[in-house]
Amino acid sequence: MERPRQQMKMDVFKKAVDEAIQLGSTDIDFFVTIGDPLLDPHLLERARYVKQFPQVRDMGFNTTLQWLHLFDLDEFFRCGFTWVWVSTVLCGRESYRKFFGVDKYDQMLANLLKLLEENNRRGKPMKVELGIKPTPERREDIVNHPDFRRVQSLTDQDLASQVRREDFFVCDWGGAVQLPSYLKPLPLWPRAHRPCYRLFQGLMLFSNGKVGACACRDFEASSELILGSVQENSLDEMWHGERVKQIRSDWRTGKRIPDVCQKCRSYDPRAVTKASGV
Repeated sequence: MERPRQQMKMDVFKKAVDEAIQLGSTDIDFFVTIGDPLLDPHLLERARYVKQFPQVRDMGFNTTLQWLHLFDLDEFFRCGFTWVWVSTVLCGRESYRKFFGVDKYDQMLANLLKLLEENNRRGKPMKVELGIKPTPERREDIVNHPDFRRVQSLTDQDLASQVRREDFFVCDWGGAVQLPSYLKPLPLWPRAHRPCYRLFQGLMLFSNGKVGACACRDFEASSELILGSVQENSLDEMWHGERVKQIRSDWRTGKRIPDVCQKCRSYDPRAVTKASGV
């Protein structure tokens, strides 16, 4: 990624949240295109700002949980997050390093155990879900690993079934991620005339203030999906504007599919009609 790494200015964040609330938003996802929300030192301050709006029912983020220890756990639970989705491996340090490319297994595991134990102690106010990533070990060896079994004992999620269903096809983030040799990139499914449902799901606010119709693989925030910037445009005019309507229409009629979408392995045509209201 060539785009400068930067923290979103708080005034930009608040303006976007205020306008999202005016549009009737009920779900706020702290998803980042590249990186981890837990690396943002202002994460809890941002969450507390969103929490003040009663109409927001769900607020959370995807994470590797490598950096949870940077925050006070009590503050983390009180700031308003309703869900956290953890992408991880639970069969040892070396398997984790091979998949994620970093030696953070022990740190992640300590954070995960603390999060699950505290969530259970508080009566499970937060929905903590785990996505177990595929590794080359035998599946029975994975589910019988002491760390796996310890984590399984702390969650109602059926992690063993997830492992046994797992295949070795994963997203390579548009070629930005070098996959281990045992993994294969997801196929590029045909997508003519069926716009991806993410174009109807909501807007993505990038750290520099730019706003996209989707952020799946727009690492540079410079693709055809960029609709404007929150500093210069309102979310209302971007969400209901001619630009996003043209993107959807051009795709549906076969006139043009954005270049970034043609290479995206997360394409999903589900429920487009229902989601779009057309």
